[in-house]
Amino acid sequence: RAECRVETVKSGPHRVVYRVRLPAGAIYVKHYLIPDRRAKYRQWFRRGKGRNEGRRSQALASIGVPTITPIALGERRRRGFLYDNFLITREIPDAAPLDAFVENELPNFDEPRRSRLRRRLADRLGVLTARLHNAGLQHIDFHPGNILVRLGPDDEPTLTMIDLDALRSARRLTWAKARDNLALLDHYFWTRSGRVDRRRFLKAYLAARDGAPESAREFALGVEAATRRWAERLWRRWGRRCRSTNKYFRVFKSNNALCIASRDLDPAEVAPLLFDPDSAFEAPGVRPIKDSRTTRLVETTMVVDGRPTPVVFKRFNRKKWIDPVLAIFRPSRAWRSWQAGQHLSARGVPTPKNLAFVARRRKPWFSPFQGVLPHETYLITVKEPGATTLSEHVFRGLPALGPGELKAEVERLTAALAGLVRLMHDRSLSHRDLKASNILVRREAPPGEPLLTLIDLVGVRLKDPLPMHRRVQNLARLSVSLADAPGRTRAASLRFLRAYLPHRLARADEWKALWRAIEAASHTKKARNERRGRPLS
Repeated sequence: RAECRVETVKSGPHRVVYRVRLPAGAIYVKHYLIPDRRAKYRQWFRRGKGRNEGRRSQALASIGVPTITPIALGERRRRGFLYDNFLITREIPDAAPLDAFVENELPNFDEPRRSRLRRRLADRLGVLTARLHNAGLQHIDFHPGNILVRLGPDDEPTLTMIDLDALRSARRLTWAKARDNLALLDHYFWTRSGRVDRRRFLKAYLAARDGAPESAREFALGVEAATRRWAERLWRRWGRRCRSTNKYFRVFKSNNALCIASRDLDPAEVAPLLFDPDSAFEAPGVRPIKDSRTTRLVETTMVVDGRPTPVVFKRFNRKKWIDPVLAIFRPSRAWRSWQAGQHLSARGVPTPKNLAFVARRRKPWFSPFQGVLPHETYLITVKEPGATTLSEHVFRGLPALGPGELKAEVERLTAALAGLVRLMHDRSLSHRDLKASNILVRREAPPGEPLLTLIDLVGVRLKDPLPMHRRVQNLARLSVSLADAPGRTRAASLRFLRAYLPHRLARADEWKALWRAIEAASHTKKARNERRGRPLS
């Protein structure tokens, strides 16, 4: 440490990983900690994690799976009882985690090199997984972050498995267990690769397995179904992160307010929110966006990730005096938006990043509960750079375009809008107020970044599986908001619907029934608004 040769790679309550630069080459030191009684008792009655990794590396090497090379083991004992322990391994040079390689390096390669590498990675990963399962081994934390990739001559990838303490052995690994283990790995690639690449992986996996399932097609469908179940479980777990103090969020409390803030938001920005959340609306440099009976919206600047960042500060006003009491039985509008934003982010649906939720309390003048119940509630999100609402872009920007530009822009927006709604529905989410003014469009979005994002998330609901009537309501609401859009034709609406539907439904006649249902729901919406005297938006 005195020579600055030690750097911390990972740090957590259960282990710390160090990289040490030595003249003969770098090594990794993995320090297994004992953070609680459960971990301490585990060490007493089972082998230490460092010893487990060392033994399992030998088992993997014997079946032809590249893995770590242990060079030393250290264990600290008291009266024979094992406490924290260490494992030292050699560095695997020029290797990167597979997930980082797929996300950061692979997109930068030119064609046809990128496609060739993608095919080879699918083949090698299928063979590696098959060798594990043939030996009765399965990795219970099977994700690309625990696999290193190194490119050799002619771009031949070599995959190396790490984090071997999560490796488990079974006398007989059934096809059902193999299917569930594949689902852990498939969860990552399910949203980042196409069906062709996943089919190539499965084909290589089945070719390298000992024996074969009764039906390869049924096995593949089973993997997809298991992946969906595992994904739903993970997404719900990630969606609960915004409710308490953890690695990603922190809860602050005062006599005046409750605040849950992202750890990316500077703590110095939280203190004024706890004292008086409304002070942000009167600060110098604030730009008003909206001020109505129900909400007040301004743009301001806060320190996020250590640098000044434009943010949107939204206050949800009390509609009625009874609103604080109703918060006992249902979440406030700001909390619903806060929770929905976390659900969308966890499921990969584009939306501005959540920064803070604030609930203000008033002094108990006439009721002892008045100081506990939330009154005004607030939501802070990152402002999307260079974005405008879809309604403003469509009704103000499109009329200024020429015929050729208008057609191209309508086709671009149609494809992006269908993809956004399909993604939201595929991830078990619905938005009952899905209208053009609640969608942001970035006309100059960089390659690889979404063109459209969702805002105003009070109406977002999570339901798995998503009922058809919610899909129809969302699509009808969107259709009504774009009824008079320039360049919109029945052909453009049909292209949207065909792009929204899964391939098997888009090719069949089932789209016609959905078309009629959306049309009927749109007429119902228009008639209801006309009967109530409310303008359509």
